[in-house]
Amino acid sequence: MKINQMLRTVKPLYLITFTFILTACGQAVSPAQTNSKPSTNGQTQHVTLAAKKDLTPMERGAKLFRRCKSCHTLEDGGSNKLGPNLWNIWGRKAAAQEGFAYSKALTASDITWDDSTLDAYIKKPKELVPGTRMTFIGIKKAQDRADLLLYLKAQTTP
Repeated sequence: MKINQMLRTVKPLYLITFTFILTACGQAVSPAQTNSKPSTNGQTQHVTLAAKKDLTPMERGAKLFRRCKSCHTLEDGGSNKLGPNLWNIWGRKAAAQEGFAYSKALTASDITWDDSTLDAYIKKPKELVPGTRMTFIGIKKAQDRADLLLYLKAQTTP
């Protein structure tokens, strides 16, 4: 398959990485073949989808919560799913949501949910509470966790 045919089939999010790999391997790729544009100083500027969208931290938090909503609800009186409803979680003891069957590890943890404990749990649940049944792998980037916690606090605090 020729390079031009390959570039037409690559999804836009992967195009910049693909261009970088080709350029690093000595393959010349023009800005017309990529999601790039020439700048006034002659260098190529790569335009990513993230750069096109200037999201507020609250909007980013809402987007990040999409990963969580298959297991959790946020509203007052919301149902438990695979995970408990998170309404009014700040200041609440871990494993205290009525009607949800928590793991023994989380029940025995003696954690009170606040900014730091929720941040650590969202970063890597199994590291904070070994033996938890939460299968979520975690969020590595501190700014992503901060944005998610900002959104959660706004949505779950009475």
